[in-house]
Amino acid sequence: MFAVSTLGCPGLPLPQVGALLRRHGVGALQLRCAADEPVHVGLNAAARSGVRRDLRAAGLTLIGLATYVRLADGAPGLTEHLRLAQDLGAPALRLMPGGPDPLRTGPMSPVPADVFDRAAEALADAAARAAGSGVRLLVETHDAFLRGADLRRLLEAAAVRPPAVGAIWDAMHPWRAGETPAETVAALAPWLAEIQIKDAASAEDRTPLVPGTGAVPGREVLDLARAAGYAGPVVLEHEARWYPDAAPIDDAIDGALALLTRG
Repeated sequence: MFAVSTLGCPGLPLPQVGALLRRHGVGALQLRCAADEPVHVGLNAAARSGVRRDLRAAGLTLIGLATYVRLADGAPGLTEHLRLAQDLGAPALRLMPGGPDPLRTGPMSPVPADVFDRAAEALADAAARAAGSGVRLLVETHDAFLRGADLRRLLEAAAVRPPAVGAIWDAMHPWRAGETPAETVAALAPWLAEIQIKDAASAEDRTPLVPGTGAVPGREVLDLARAAGYAGPVVLEHEARWYPDAAPIDDAIDGALALLTRG
């Protein structure tokens, strides 16, 4: 299943998101949850019903909520986001592992021990709190845990098991941290539950480009994941919210679709 994250069309009302995706024949989306978006934990019951109504009217399948709950900070807001996911019928929550990006100050460095321990403890607790909710917890290769190997260590330390807890492979971050796609897929199977595709000119210049036109090895990521038996969602996470000069979202969707079908 191919889905589009609303990170690529920040602040756009859901009916307009639906019209955007229909233009490209896309039937699934991931909702970014933040105070500056139409969907966030502050919505009342009527507004949450309205979101579900808008999704039905647009014929869209909601694959999950992209939250900014950070494990290394103790997962604040997890309970509220779990409740929102249940109210909207979202099957998954994206969690951030948290901690400092190791590449901001120099060469790749190990995850700090205190960050790792806090994140592992919070993930184990989060998994227990989510049990029975019907909502999967998915942790992304991000923050201090850029590489698949780092995320695998975290999942193993928290003693969590798929499918209740899974991993999101952001195609950019392990690559810019020096991990090959083959190394990433080997590390993250059997937890792999979502792949995020995006593109940029280089690991240093991450201005979002049309997928397939930059340096991120998106085609290799998809080929290796499929060869390993992956059949889950592929999400276009076009980071237009953070980069005003990002490529237009319509072009990015077309590029992602072409990348998915390219042999």
